[in-house]
Amino acid sequence: MRKIKTAFISFLLLAAGCTPQKQVLEDIQLVGAVGFDYVDGKKIEATVAVPVSTGGSQQATLSSTTFSAKSHTSKNIRQVLQSESPRPFATGRVSTIMFDEELAEHGITKIIDSLQRDPSVGRNIYLAVVKGKTKDLLNQQYPVGDIAPVYLKRLIEQNTELTLPRYNLHHFNYSYYGKGSDPFMAYIDQKEGHIRIAGLALFDHSKYVGHITFSDTFIFKLMYENFRQGTHEFKLGKENHLTVENLNSRVNYDITHSKTNPKINIKIHIKGKVNDAAATPLYEKKKIDMIERTIKKQTEHQAEAMVDRFQKKGIDPLGLGDITRSRYRHFNFNEWKKAYPDVPVDVNVDIRVTQAGIVE
Repeated sequence: MRKIKTAFISFLLLAAGCTPQKQVLEDIQLVGAVGFDYVDGKKIEATVAVPVSTGGSQQATLSSTTFSAKSHTSKNIRQVLQSESPRPFATGRVSTIMFDEELAEHGITKIIDSLQRDPSVGRNIYLAVVKGKTKDLLNQQYPVGDIAPVYLKRLIEQNTELTLPRYNLHHFNYSYYGKGSDPFMAYIDQKEGHIRIAGLALFDHSKYVGHITFSDTFIFKLMYENFRQGTHEFKLGKENHLTVENLNSRVNYDITHSKTNPKINIKIHIKGKVNDAAATPLYEKKKIDMIERTIKKQTEHQAEAMVDRFQKKGIDPLGLGDITRSRYRHFNFNEWKKAYPDVPVDVNVDIRVTQAGIVE
């Protein structure tokens, strides 16, 4: 009995010793967002945005302040930043990490590898490429009532529900470290004092190679995942336009001859509602049929043109290689890489307009 008690007490002491040390909020600096900017071929600059509460508990106001430092590595930057802060930085609440275009074009391998090895960094963090310097973006005050870190998080979060494909650091790492797909992230710029999602930044492994526009992200999302919500504008005739709300969309990949001469058919099924179609009588069935044919034709054309662009750049953000690999046991990525630019990819859209305003 005494041995059991002794073992139990030893276990409690050991468990207590393994318990993470508690951190008091007043004693640390909670980093909300981090930006990395290119300096030269040897150094990068990092800027961290830290929420600051002032005014006491009764009339507290939230603002943010930034700290910036330059160094050769992201880890050393943290030490340099710490020399300016009265309290230690805590990165467990970072929601967004950004890179300016110039740095992203040179490659972000060192930063991604460092993030991957840091246990305090969550895997649900959003990533973004910024047009201009991330330092300038984080240093500005915005008229939306949110500080920059919160503004960025909410901006990306709600757009992934509508037009951006779902992604975070975990998804980026899957494509970055794996084979058969290339990573992507949000592309951000500023317009009239606001932060704006301007499209989707495309990568060839770790290097930024361009982006698709915000209007094209809806088409990309249709090919990438099943989702609801989101709207897209289509041209109707020479002068008119209509807006379709996505009630539900599903995508399937049909791959044939995957071993020798693969051919991919991307099948998209859309159930939509016409929200805006000026000068078009939506109560006539023949008009609804015409709208469905128009949406089908334009979506297929835009989607195939987008895939063709990816193939010419030699990038695979849709993960077609990874999807093909999953269908074939003895898949050879070297052969796929050579064949990918010339693989026939057809897009077939089945659109059904179930609602058209208040009258079907």
